[in-house]
Amino acid sequence: MARKKAEVIPARPKRAPPTPITPEVWDEVLDLIEQGHTIRDISAMAHMPDWTTIRRYIRADVEHSTQYARAREVAADAYEAEILSEARSADPVTAAAARVKIDALKWVMSKRAPKVYGDKITQEHTGADGGPLEFTEIRRVVVDVPKKD
Repeated sequence: MARKKAEVIPARPKRAPPTPITPEVWDEVLDLIEQGHTIRDISAMAHMPDWTTIRRYIRADVEHSTQYARAREVAADAYEAEILSEARSADPVTAAAARVKIDALKWVMSKRAPKVYGDKITQEHTGADGGPLEFTEIRRVVVDVPKKD
């Protein structure tokens, strides 16, 4: 029986050393997130840190994660402008494709800024002129149960 020739596994290409996140780089990352870019989009850019480095940086500090969350909320407004642009430019031929894009952007907006763009519906009960509810009379009823002899 003939022996199979051993397969040669090519060596992995060496990665470039990770780009450090300086305050200037972090500000640029936040600006790009506010414009609607994802971390994956940003990490694919030549001069930016990789995805793992950005995620670790966010998790390392409460201030960074707060800034990141705020940038994502601001990005929802960028999506709003994109939705309006897409809706205005749609014609009968491109309407279906525009609808899919608009629905996807609306979904992302509802997740990034749920307080503003979410679907949650709440009801509030108020009194006269929007004030608190007032109860003027409280009745107390006492029931005597007859005893069995």
